[in-house]
Amino acid sequence: MEITQEYILGISPDASSTKNANKIFSTTKWSVYRSDRAVWCEIYGSGKKPYLTQLDIQNIAFKCSCPSRKFPCKHSLALGLYIADRGLDTIGMSDEPLWVKEWIDKRVAKAQKQTTTPKVKSQESIKKLEAKRWSSAKENVSFVADWLADSIKLGILDLPNRDYGYWEDLKKRMVDLKLVGFNRFFTKLQNLNYAKSWESEAVYVLSDMHQLVASIKNYQYLDSEFKAELAMLLGWSSSKKELLAQNDTKIVDDMWIVVNIHISYEDRLKVRKVYLYGVESNCFAYILDFVPESRYFEELYTKSTMIKAQLVFYDGVIKQRAIIKTKESVDRYIPTSLKSVDSLYEAYSNFKEALISFPWVWEYPVFVSSCSIVNKDDKFYIVDRFDNLVALDDMDMREYQRFLILSDGEFVDMFILYRREYATVLGFIYDDKVVSL
Repeated sequence: MEITQEYILGISPDASSTKNANKIFSTTKWSVYRSDRAVWCEIYGSGKKPYLTQLDIQNIAFKCSCPSRKFPCKHSLALGLYIADRGLDTIGMSDEPLWVKEWIDKRVAKAQKQTTTPKVKSQESIKKLEAKRWSSAKENVSFVADWLADSIKLGILDLPNRDYGYWEDLKKRMVDLKLVGFNRFFTKLQNLNYAKSWESEAVYVLSDMHQLVASIKNYQYLDSEFKAELAMLLGWSSSKKELLAQNDTKIVDDMWIVVNIHISYEDRLKVRKVYLYGVESNCFAYILDFVPESRYFEELYTKSTMIKAQLVFYDGVIKQRAIIKTKESVDRYIPTSLKSVDSLYEAYSNFKEALISFPWVWEYPVFVSSCSIVNKDDKFYIVDRFDNLVALDDMDMREYQRFLILSDGEFVDMFILYRREYATVLGFIYDDKVVSL
């Protein structure tokens, strides 16, 4: 993959990192070296010892000896800017120093290990574990059933009287009972705006919880795909090794658009969701990663870029969560064969069908042709060519103006994420380019 300024700035964790990287790039006296596998240099900061900064050029990754918790750090970004400005061909070849060789060797060994057939539990032991989980869940979910019954008896008007610690204790109990999927509902009730009209939303949440309790109690009557989707909701999804070892998993080899990347924080974890769209398969996928708040994600993805990859999908009703089996970057690719739905009405119909097949679909991506964004009565809406409207809850005037600039105010084919309460624009196609919002 060509290392460009656009790519380096695209992987910067924030504006301050970009600013500091540009400062280092413009003021450092550079002595940069390369091998067939890596580029490296020593960058002096305020201390006596330099920071050892290196870049894997075969499978783009950075490493630096500085103590920064941001990734890539400002020194890595500065090295990337140097390469983008000068080009790899201008950098002198040299033998790898030990600190570079050890890092690259580890990465190569890890990549080779991932391509070999992993040692996993036997199918018999996996089935025993699954049966034990469902049996335990059926017994433990009685706690939630009792909580729901008590809440209805007391009346939902008692919900605003429950303090922050009450909800936190409930969520800890769900972790102990291995029913962490219920914590989404408890978090919603915890964060409801009880100063405004909240009653109907609370009833919806309690209704969703009741349905989930009933499904767990009657798990033996559910089909395999529904149970697999339910298992993911409850936090029991297969490990990556187990998924790769299965023979009946859905695998799609395609050119994938990195439509958008969302990062959130939950219970001292950093959660990253990478939204992908297959150019040939015309299907959506997402990759879900977790690391502690103080750590960084080793695998790099950049919005609005393309990757060629084999994706292995988790079993379930929706079949959108996946992991990467093999991946390589693409220098330049113009998506021309994308298949979009014609209207927001059709897109919402698809979302409703997904909800009917699995009632706890929290979000559903769609690709809709000829859409724009309008500002009406200080609210923002997606509009299609048939004048159908969908409310946007997470857009402000600054983002709206950015969209108008990037789209030249024209109707564009748009990647939209439907949620129950509102929709979000992930990105769009304009002038044969992918633009992430």
